[in-house]
Amino acid sequence: MERVSLVAQPRPEVGKNAVKRVRQAGMVPAVLYGRNRGSVPLAIDRKALLGALHTEAGRNVLIDLQVTHNGEETSDTVMIAEIQHDHLRREVVHVDLHQISLTERVEARVPIILAGVPEGVSAGGGILEQHLRELLVRCLPTAIPEHITVNVQDLRLGGSLHVRDLPSAEGVEVVTAPEEVIAAVVAPKEEPVAAEAAATPAEPEVVGKETAAAEGEAKSEPGAKAEAKSPSGSSSPSGEKPAKAEKKE
Repeated sequence: MERVSLVAQPRPEVGKNAVKRVRQAGMVPAVLYGRNRGSVPLAIDRKALLGALHTEAGRNVLIDLQVTHNGEETSDTVMIAEIQHDHLRREVVHVDLHQISLTERVEARVPIILAGVPEGVSAGGGILEQHLRELLVRCLPTAIPEHITVNVQDLRLGGSLHVRDLPSAEGVEVVTAPEEVIAAVVAPKEEPVAAEAAATPAEPEVVGKETAAAEGEAKSEPGAKAEAKSPSGSSSPSGEKPAKAEKKE
């Protein structure tokens, strides 16, 4: 397991304004939780902290933390317990550190890396889905694996790989539930349009519908209607009343 050294400064002031000043100075607010002591507010150089996080061990890196307070320097071996990020810029805004003992087991989350092309993908046209990306283990801090490689080459279409299928490693206890699915090969999903077209039969064409409509229109033409009668009893082709005779004076 990789180890790095970091220097931290005590953070005498707490609160939003104090934290803001720490970040403006290029530092990251932190809190150290000891084994037999209370929490200690600290500030760590941002670049140095990011450098520690970008090692092969990632957030499981072992840190030798030096803190100078009132002229006294203390050194503790710590691990990162929690990292808080800004939800928009994804920058590290706070870290929690836990003091550890190299002779006592700890719990850590280890990344899972899938290796190989499953048979169900290369020969069966399936799709590989990774359901679990981290494995919770318990072991000594110096025995934490950097990652766990899982071979999925023998996975067939419809097959899945569970936590219980992983080979055991000496000194490393798996805490994740054994029934958890790590990866599976599934059949590709049908296109929604194609599936809907297959499920809905086409409507049969109605023969003679336009012809019948045309015949109905022909019967309803003005020439086929009965002639309208005027109020005087005489008929008028246009349906209008006949003009009155001019009165002679």
